[in-house]
Amino acid sequence: MSRVRLVGVGPGHPGLATVQAVEAIKDADVIRNADGCGTGLLHLAPGNADIAPLESIDEVVRLARSGRKVTVLFPGNPYAFSNGSEIAERLDRAGIDFEAVPGLIVELAAPVMSGIPLTIEGLSASIGFGLVTGGDTVVLRLASGWWESGIAALLQNGRPPETPAALIVNPGLPGQHRVSSALGELARKAATYGLRGDALLVLGPGVEMAERLDTMAKRPLHGRRILITRARHQVDPFRRELVDLGASVVEIATIEIRRLPTDDRVTRAINNLERTALVIFASANAVDIFFQMLLTTGSDARALHNTKLCAIGQETADALGAHGLRPELVTSEYTAEGLANALQGWEMAGMRVLVPRAEVARDALPSLLANRGAEVEILPVYRAVCPVETGPALIRLFDGEGVDVITFTSSSTVYNFVRAFPEDRLPAILGEAEIACMGPVTADTARKLGLQVSIIAREYTTHGLVQAIAEATARK
Repeated sequence: MSRVRLVGVGPGHPGLATVQAVEAIKDADVIRNADGCGTGLLHLAPGNADIAPLESIDEVVRLARSGRKVTVLFPGNPYAFSNGSEIAERLDRAGIDFEAVPGLIVELAAPVMSGIPLTIEGLSASIGFGLVTGGDTVVLRLASGWWESGIAALLQNGRPPETPAALIVNPGLPGQHRVSSALGELARKAATYGLRGDALLVLGPGVEMAERLDTMAKRPLHGRRILITRARHQVDPFRRELVDLGASVVEIATIEIRRLPTDDRVTRAINNLERTALVIFASANAVDIFFQMLLTTGSDARALHNTKLCAIGQETADALGAHGLRPELVTSEYTAEGLANALQGWEMAGMRVLVPRAEVARDALPSLLANRGAEVEILPVYRAVCPVETGPALIRLFDGEGVDVITFTSSSTVYNFVRAFPEDRLPAILGEAEIACMGPVTADTARKLGLQVSIIAREYTTHGLVQAIAEATARK
C-alpha cells in the first residue's frame, strides 16, 4: 500500500465520500485534515490514529519517512482548488510512494445537494465554471465578502438581470443554505438573510427546480450546527440520526472509556455469579466491558443463568440485548434513585447484588440498596478520562464558528467540557449555543457547573435527545 494517500472526501459532507476514501481513513496511522475538510468521517479512523489539522507538507514527508501510513483529507478533489498537487510533487521528489484518490468538487456537489440540476434535457447541455461567457449553467465560487462583486461581474459579462440564480452559502456542508432569485435581485435578497461565508453562485434553468427538488432544506435540523461530546466509539448512531435530519455535526469527544484490568477482584466477582442474585448495569459501557471480562476469564453469558439483570436506561438494556440477554427490569429514569424506586417491590434483605460500573461514579445506588439490607459489591470495570486533544479542539471550535447546540449524554461529558475553558470566560465563549442533555442527572450537573440547559430528552437515549432537539428547533 502507498505510504501516503491524498484523499478527496467530498466537500465536507460525509455522504459524498467514495469507498476508496473510507478505506484510506480506516487504514491510516496518521490523518491530516486540509482546510475546509469536515470531520464527518473521522469516526472511521482507528482508535489510536494520530488525527490533526494539516499544518505543513514537511510534516507529511517526515511522517511518511518514519514508516507511518498517512492519509491527507481534502474537501473535494485533492488536485482541484487545494494544495494536493504541491504535496504530491514534494512526495515525488522525496521518493515517497503515494496515490491520489479523487473526490467530488464542491461546484458539482453543492448544487445537487440544494436541488439544482446542472444539466436538463433540452434546456441546459453545458456547464461553465468561473467567469465564463459560455455555458447554459454557470457555477462561480465566491469567497466571503465577494458575493456582490461576482454578481456584478456576471451582469457586466452580459448575463440578463432576469436570469434564474442562486447563492449557496457554506457549500458542500450539511448546513449549506440556498437563496434563489433573479440575478439582478440576488445580492439584495441575500443581504436580508444576514448570511456570510464562502458561497457558490449558480445560474441556469435548473435553479427554478430547486424549490421542488431541495430535500435537504426541508429537513427539521437543516442549518443547525450540533456538537457531539460523547465517546468516539458510541457516536455512530447518534451522528447518523442528526445528519439524516439535516444537521451539520461536529464531533469532539470529551470522554474516553478505558477498560480496567481483569484483576483478581474481577475474577472473584465472576466466579461468585452463581451466588449473585442481581446484577445492575448503569451504562452500556459497563455492559460491554463486563462481557469482555467474562470472555477473558473463560466464561460467557451462561454464567448469568441464575442471576436477575437490571438496566438503568434503555440504551443499557439494548446493550444487554446485543449479548442475547433480556433484563428483568429496565428503569425509564436514567438515575440510581429511579432504579431503587423501581425495585421497591423486591425483597432486598440478604440479596447479593453486583454493580459493574465506572471507577468513579455516584454512590447513591449502593447506599440506597444497602439501606434495604442488600449485600452490594461495586465492581469498577472502566475508567472515564478526558482525551488530551479535547481542550485545544474545543477552544479552536468556539474561537471560530462555534455551534448552535451542545449535546451532553452523561455527567462526565459535562465535567470534561467545562474544564476545557477558563471558568470566567465560559458563558461568553459559548455565546448563543443551546445546551441539550440526555437526562435529568446530566442536566443537573450542567446547571451546577454554570450552564443554562434548554433541552432535556424525555426518553433518555440518543434517539430521544435527537427528537428533543428537533422539537425545540421546530418551536423557534
